[in-house]
Amino acid sequence: MVKKEELANELIEKLSDFSTLDYSEDILNRLEVLLSDFIICVLSANFKSNSQSLLAHDGAVGLAARLASQSAFEDKDDLDWSAVNHPGSVVFAASLATLISYSRFRPNFLVSALAGMRASASIAHFFGASHRKRWHITATAGTFGAAAAAAAGIGLDKTKTRHAFHLAGANMGGIGQVSLELQGKPRFNRASAATLGLIAAAGAFENIPTVTNLWTGSRGLIEIFDIEAVITENQLIKNGIQSVRVRTFPASGFIQSALLGVSQLSKENSGLLKNLTVETNAGVYPILSDSSRDRWWNLQLNSAAAWASKDPMILTPAPEFEKFVTVVGSDIPLGSTRITGSTTKGDFELYISDAPGLELFKSTEISWRQRKWSAMVGSEWEIIAQLAHEIVQGKIDEIGWSQLEKLLKST
Repeated sequence: MVKKEELANELIEKLSDFSTLDYSEDILNRLEVLLSDFIICVLSANFKSNSQSLLAHDGAVGLAARLASQSAFEDKDDLDWSAVNHPGSVVFAASLATLISYSRFRPNFLVSALAGMRASASIAHFFGASHRKRWHITATAGTFGAAAAAAAGIGLDKTKTRHAFHLAGANMGGIGQVSLELQGKPRFNRASAATLGLIAAAGAFENIPTVTNLWTGSRGLIEIFDIEAVITENQLIKNGIQSVRVRTFPASGFIQSALLGVSQLSKENSGLLKNLTVETNAGVYPILSDSSRDRWWNLQLNSAAAWASKDPMILTPAPEFEKFVTVVGSDIPLGSTRITGSTTKGDFELYISDAPGLELFKSTEISWRQRKWSAMVGSEWEIIAQLAHEIVQGKIDEIGWSQLEKLLKST
């Protein structure tokens, strides 16, 4: 049986080899959408946060922290249920901050973004469920993702990239408490991960010494961070793009499938609503049923709104339906939902195993996404989508980079 340490070293070795990245058309098309969504999340936060920023103008490290934090300001950044993390908020922050700050490296965007997303996803899967119970996986796996993005961005070779991973791994953190409290509290963990990854790559560039044995012993990562060394679906490496979805509905990512299912059932079932039971994963049920939290997190209230509007994008409060809605925690996977109920015309039931947002080029998802973007930044979403296209295709010029920098740094 292969030891955890051997698997960990193999994983780092493979993640350090940028020659094996996947540049297929599907990957690049999806990357373009995810990048657009990231930039729009940042710009919308810049509009809404209404505060001056020291970080935005404090070089590559400060900018990385600012972008990572702002991308999660409204809790609308991307989501990967397979690894239970938000990769783009950290990876794109590290990548764009590096390339905006060091213009000579700008042609490296594609390898930077792909390397970062691959590392974040692969590490998140490898660390496993035991790790996620105690640690904030977006921060820990994100640190490796940011290190890969920055290392590829500044053109480090395989040896120095491995060095960067060791620097990052020896200093990563991010307690899981933020995932319980939420309400914007994971933002700083994202910022910390993005900056640590960038600093690690810069440290490797300068040959700052790091630990040799990163993984084993009482002080190694495997024991300290409860790392399971999981190989998911017989694959040690994940590309980190095909499993990432855009969160389009205006509520927590935990209830996207519920909103889709409730609105769908409301369209399909005539008569007056008598009762509606919405089941969610038992682990997140306390968060979604806590009346002290913002409405954004409330499954009952948002389900009632979705029933009233028949549209998961419209969640106007519907108190007339709230009394008919019951929320239950069940043994079902994160991102899924089971909905049962009845109207005066009969009973209904629906199980959704996979949350929306993954089929990026399906007409309904394109429509939802564009409505989300328009609501966030108005017509500027089209400018941003074009910039993202030009970046991914390697066609962006210095004017385009200047335009992007102005958008990302705006306050």
